Amino acid sequence: MSTNPLSDALEPDFQTVFDALTNEQCRAVLSGLDHPMTAGEIAEECDLPRSTVYRKVELMVDAGLLQKQERGREAARYSLGFDEVLVTRESGDLDLSISRPSQSASEQLSELWSEVRNEADPNR
Repeated sequence: MSTNPLSDALEPDFQTVFDALTNEQCRAVLSGLDHPMTAGEIAEECDLPRSTVYRKVELMVDAGLLQKQERGREAARYSLGFDEVLVTRESGDLDLSISRPSQSASEQLSELWSEVRNEADPNR
Protein backbone atom coordinates (compact mmCIF):
# COMPACT_ATOMS: atom_id res chain seq x y z
CA MET A 1 0.00 0.00 0.00
CA SER A 2 1.28 3.43 -0.91
CA THR A 3 1.80 6.10 1.72
CA ASN A 4 0.74 8.71 -0.83
CA PRO A 5 -3.07 9.06 -0.89
CA LEU A 6 -2.97 10.44 -4.45
CA SER A 7 -1.22 7.46 -6.02
CA ASP A 8 -4.39 5.43 -6.64
CA ALA A 9 -6.17 8.43 -8.14
CA LEU A 10 -3.42 8.77 -10.73
CA GLU A 11 -3.22 5.11 -11.78
CA PRO A 12 -4.56 4.33 -15.28
CA ASP A 13 -6.51 1.18 -15.97
CA PHE A 14 -4.88 -1.91 -17.49
CA GLN A 15 -6.68 -1.69 -20.85
CA THR A 16 -5.69 1.94 -21.48
CA VAL A 17 -2.01 1.15 -20.89
CA PHE A 18 -2.18 -2.06 -22.92
CA ASP A 19 -3.87 -0.26 -25.86
CA ALA A 20 -1.12 2.36 -25.91
CA LEU A 21 1.71 -0.16 -25.68
CA THR A 22 0.33 -2.36 -28.44
CA ASN A 23 -0.05 0.57 -30.84
CA GLU A 24 2.86 0.84 -33.28
CA GLN A 25 2.67 4.63 -33.53
CA CYS A 26 2.62 5.02 -29.74
CA ARG A 27 5.70 2.82 -29.47
CA ALA A 28 7.42 4.96 -32.14
CA VAL A 29 6.73 8.07 -30.04
CA LEU A 30 7.97 6.40 -26.85
CA SER A 31 11.14 5.28 -28.63
CA GLY A 32 11.83 8.69 -30.16
CA LEU A 33 11.14 10.81 -27.08
CA ASP A 34 14.51 11.34 -25.42
CA HIS A 35 13.74 14.79 -23.97
CA PRO A 36 10.58 16.91 -23.51
CA MET A 37 9.09 17.80 -26.90
CA THR A 38 6.04 19.50 -28.34
CA ALA A 39 3.61 17.53 -30.50
CA GLY A 40 5.09 19.23 -33.57
CA GLU A 41 8.60 18.19 -32.63
CA ILE A 42 7.41 14.63 -31.97
CA ALA A 43 5.68 14.53 -35.37
CA GLU A 44 8.90 15.61 -37.07
CA GLU A 45 11.14 13.27 -35.04
CA CYS A 46 8.89 10.22 -35.57
CA ASP A 47 7.80 11.07 -39.13
CA LEU A 48 4.11 10.95 -38.19
CA PRO A 49 1.24 13.27 -39.15
CA ARG A 50 0.67 15.94 -36.49
CA SER A 51 -3.00 14.94 -36.13
CA THR A 52 -1.94 11.37 -35.36
CA VAL A 53 0.60 12.57 -32.80
CA TYR A 54 -2.02 14.64 -30.96
CA ARG A 55 -4.32 11.60 -30.66
CA LYS A 56 -1.51 9.27 -29.61
CA VAL A 57 0.07 11.56 -27.01
CA GLU A 58 -3.32 12.10 -25.35
CA LEU A 59 -3.82 8.32 -25.23
CA MET A 60 -0.38 7.91 -23.66
CA VAL A 61 -1.01 10.72 -21.16
CA ASP A 62 -4.23 8.93 -20.14
CA ALA A 63 -2.23 5.71 -19.85
CA GLY A 64 0.35 7.39 -17.62
CA LEU A 65 3.13 6.72 -20.12
CA LEU A 66 3.68 10.39 -20.94
CA GLN A 67 3.57 13.50 -18.81
CA LYS A 68 2.10 16.65 -20.32
CA GLN A 69 3.66 19.91 -19.17
CA GLU A 70 1.64 23.01 -19.94
CA ARG A 71 3.00 26.50 -19.40
CA GLY A 72 0.56 29.28 -20.16
CA ARG A 73 0.10 29.84 -23.87
CA GLU A 74 3.23 27.93 -24.89
CA ALA A 75 2.79 24.61 -26.68
CA ALA A 76 2.53 21.70 -24.28
CA ARG A 77 5.63 19.56 -23.93
CA TYR A 78 5.54 15.81 -23.47
CA SER A 79 8.05 13.67 -21.62
CA LEU A 80 8.26 10.03 -20.58
CA GLY A 81 6.17 9.32 -17.51
CA PHE A 82 7.58 5.91 -16.63
CA ASP A 83 10.78 4.02 -16.00
CA GLU A 84 9.40 0.52 -16.42
CA VAL A 85 6.13 -1.26 -17.27
CA LEU A 86 5.73 -4.76 -15.91
CA VAL A 87 2.97 -7.22 -16.79
CA THR A 88 2.58 -10.24 -14.52
CA ARG A 89 0.19 -13.17 -14.44
CA GLU A 90 -1.11 -14.52 -11.16
CA SER A 91 -3.95 -17.01 -10.80
CA GLY A 92 -4.88 -16.55 -14.45
CA ASP A 93 -5.24 -12.76 -14.17
CA LEU A 94 -2.94 -10.24 -15.79
CA ASP A 95 -1.69 -7.40 -13.63
CA LEU A 96 0.17 -4.32 -14.72
CA SER A 97 2.49 -2.10 -12.72
CA ILE A 98 4.20 1.05 -13.86
CA SER A 99 7.39 2.25 -12.23
CA ARG A 100 7.47 6.03 -12.43
CA PRO A 101 10.09 8.66 -11.76
CA SER A 102 9.73 10.00 -8.22
CA GLN A 103 7.20 12.79 -7.83
CA SER A 104 6.42 14.73 -4.71
CA ALA A 105 2.85 14.87 -3.44
CA SER A 106 2.68 18.52 -4.57
CA GLU A 107 3.75 17.55 -8.12
CA GLN A 108 1.11 14.81 -8.19
CA LEU A 109 -1.54 17.20 -6.85
CA SER A 110 -0.59 19.75 -9.50
CA GLU A 111 -0.94 17.07 -12.19
CA LEU A 112 -4.31 15.98 -10.81
CA TRP A 113 -5.62 19.59 -10.72
CA SER A 114 -4.42 20.11 -14.28
CA GLU A 115 -6.49 17.10 -15.36
CA VAL A 116 -9.52 18.43 -13.44
CA ARG A 117 -9.18 21.85 -15.15
CA ASN A 118 -8.94 20.21 -18.57
CA GLU A 119 -12.04 18.11 -17.89
CA ALA A 120 -13.97 21.13 -16.58
CA ASP A 121 -12.99 23.38 -19.50
CA PRO A 122 -11.94 21.32 -22.55
CA ASN A 123 -11.60 24.52 -24.62
CA ARG A 124 -8.56 25.75 -22.63
